[in-house]
Amino acid sequence: MKIQKMFYDIIDLASKQHASDVYIWPCSDGFQMIYYSTNGLEKVRHFEAEIGEALIRHIKFSAHMDISEARRPQLGRWQYFLDSQSLHLRISSVADFLNRESIVIRLIYDMQDNYLDWRPVHKLNELAQLIKLKQGLILLAGQMGSGKTTTLYHVAANHLNDQMVLTIEDPVELVVPQFLQLQVNNAAQMSYDRLLKLALRHHPDVMIIGEIRDAETAHVVVQAALSGHLILSTVHAMSITGIWYRLRAFGIPVDLLNQVIVGLGYQEMMQHENHSYVHLNLNSGISLKKLLVDLKNAETNTVAT
Repeated sequence: MKIQKMFYDIIDLASKQHASDVYIWPCSDGFQMIYYSTNGLEKVRHFEAEIGEALIRHIKFSAHMDISEARRPQLGRWQYFLDSQSLHLRISSVADFLNRESIVIRLIYDMQDNYLDWRPVHKLNELAQLIKLKQGLILLAGQMGSGKTTTLYHVAANHLNDQMVLTIEDPVELVVPQFLQLQVNNAAQMSYDRLLKLALRHHPDVMIIGEIRDAETAHVVVQAALSGHLILSTVHAMSITGIWYRLRAFGIPVDLLNQVIVGLGYQEMMQHENHSYVHLNLNSGISLKKLLVDLKNAETNTVAT
């Protein structure tokens, strides 16, 4: 089988299964290919060493990567046309301690091709109402692969058609034509916080920040929300209350947090009878105000003791 046709079949099957990543990893007797989707990791097939190496060379060449360099990590990208579908592929290569190269392919779908089953539906509708606010901070947490970015993009794309939505991501995960999408590029000194400051000059109605990863980004996000912008973002935390503690760890004062937060959510990917769905838990309105007061009082009492 020709390598080019083999790669087409790999991406075709991955897209039909709506896999987010394709891994081609070395093993003791060649290479194994693994898909990552909402159902988790799935071993798909095995290649002999010669075939696997040829496949990696083909991918790197097509993604404008250096095929002669196998020792250093490389990044590449590739717009791939699959029948009537256009996919953005992001490629990452790295070698193990035996200098055997591996490849990870991230498949970036158009928004309309990336649908999730949210439950309960009224929580998604509640989030859709929240994003119509003129300012404030809405934060979503959840495990990797739980669809946090998809959730934020879904409600924004379907309920903010008449507003300017600007996104900052590292990297872009979904393509939404009506959004102005910026991508972090540290090599070009375009970090999250720097892009945030530049984005404010565009006066967007809503900003979606891929992830709050550090204290500097957290402070800029909070100030932007206080200055009259609606900010949607994600945070690494294990629960709704964990989001609050995460921002406190970044040094955001309690009073500022409780003033700016208008919604906190946590979602996780669940399985029911071979069907994947997203369980979304959202706190807003009166219940959120009570939660924020309780968190503030708990911290005050802890400090006092």
